[in-house]
Amino acid sequence: MVMSLSQGLRANNDAGYSPSVRVGLDVSGFARQLVEPETMFREISLDVEWKYNHFVAVEAGLLDIDVQKQTHRYMAGGYYLRLGPDFNVLGRKPEAPNDLVLLSLRYGFSKLDHEAPFILIPDPYWGDFQTAVDSESYSAHWIEAGISLKTELGYNVFIGWSLRGKLLLYNTREAEMEPYFIGGFGKTGRNTGLMLHYHIYYRIPFR
Repeated sequence: MVMSLSQGLRANNDAGYSPSVRVGLDVSGFARQLVEPETMFREISLDVEWKYNHFVAVEAGLLDIDVQKQTHRYMAGGYYLRLGPDFNVLGRKPEAPNDLVLLSLRYGFSKLDHEAPFILIPDPYWGDFQTAVDSESYSAHWIEAGISLKTELGYNVFIGWSLRGKLLLYNTREAEMEPYFIGGFGKTGRNTGLMLHYHIYYRIPFR
């Protein structure tokens, strides 16, 4: 009888569950480029539900920046990766078995090369001074945690958003120039950050 009760509870908990892999595109980069045309990043993601309500996710992206002003030019390009677990805290309902509210934890790494080939320092008394900073490599490591929502529109197509707080753990301290933007982390200047992402996903059931 105890075994039958346990099996019944598990059957109810697993109702609507199907192992799956979900691929996604972060559309936040396109929206950001409308506001800051000089900053471009593109990110894709992959998550696998390896156990009921338990996911492991990988997120990868490319960063490209080209800022051109009268007094300077700044260029950067690189990549970033995030890896970590998600856990669904939303009870799955028969009418929407694939809708999720997730608690997320990530470890992030970013690497880029950046340079300032033109820097002009105006001085009306001594005359303008022109200099440059040669290309150099920069890397950063951080952790982030937050919450996200994924809801199914139909035919295994999902939309969602995620809000995450970030804590910088390590960066290239000996760099001659601090980067304008760390791919996957955000603007520099602080060891913490908050970033909102919007996604489109396609889910591939295993059965």
